[in-house]
Amino acid sequence: MLLRRFILATLLGLICACSTLSSIASYTVTEHDIEQGLLEHLDQLSQKTSVAGIPVMLSVSSLKVVVGPDNRSVVALQADAIASVSVFGLRYPAKVKLGMEGEPYYNQQEKALYVRSLTLTRSEIDAAGFKGNLTPLADHYMGLFNSYLATQPVYEVDNAKGGLAWLSNVPLKLDIVPGKIIFAPRFEE
Repeated sequence: MLLRRFILATLLGLICACSTLSSIASYTVTEHDIEQGLLEHLDQLSQKTSVAGIPVMLSVSSLKVVVGPDNRSVVALQADAIASVSVFGLRYPAKVKLGMEGEPYYNQQEKALYVRSLTLTRSEIDAAGFKGNLTPLADHYMGLFNSYLATQPVYEVDNAKGGLAWLSNVPLKLDIVPGKIIFAPRFEE
């Protein structure tokens, strides 16, 4: 009976150790993780500018993140935005839908994930009956996103969380699969 309990306790210990080891061998960041990080700072994605000499307030109202669409190694951002034009003391809001994608990059010193090299994949505007693409407005939004994402990470690794200190001590590779980014140690080949 005592031997049985010892064997059972040993097996349970091995199972727990294997579980811990597998969670330490890789780390996953999901679309939801990235989206939550961006949504916390959504208010920073606004800017006063002018388009063709007309004052415009650009702001982002919602954001969706898609990691690895079509099995490609990119992070796609889908944004719903508002461009408020101020003319003769009146404001005219225009709804803007943007699609962008960029390359994920992990900065090992900062322990932070960035999205860089954004490209515009979709741009639609709906303003008082006009529907279509307004390139100067899309260009301003791309500038807003590029300048924000150049300095702000989309995700920061919390080393205090479950033995993640190894992320700052070993070279890492990023594997991008639909829905998530997986960090794993990079071994020299």
